[in-house]
Amino acid sequence: MKRNSVLKKFDKEVENLFDTLYKIKDLLEETNDYELSELGSGLLDQVTEGLQEGDITVESIREQIRG
Repeated sequence: MKRNSVLKKFDKEVENLFDTLYKIKDLLEETNDYELSELGSGLLDQVTEGLQEGDITVESIREQIRG
């Protein structure tokens, strides 16, 4: 598979991941339970931070794909 094709598919899956995280957050907010809502927001923040600032980041994977 060509690198450009892998990169496009990778970016799409990352987008799907964030869409799912936001759906989970929204679901927990819809319960009108403050604690669940806060947990959903915290989960989103924690995963986002990990993907952007962890040892392995989305950007580092993109750079590796680009070569």
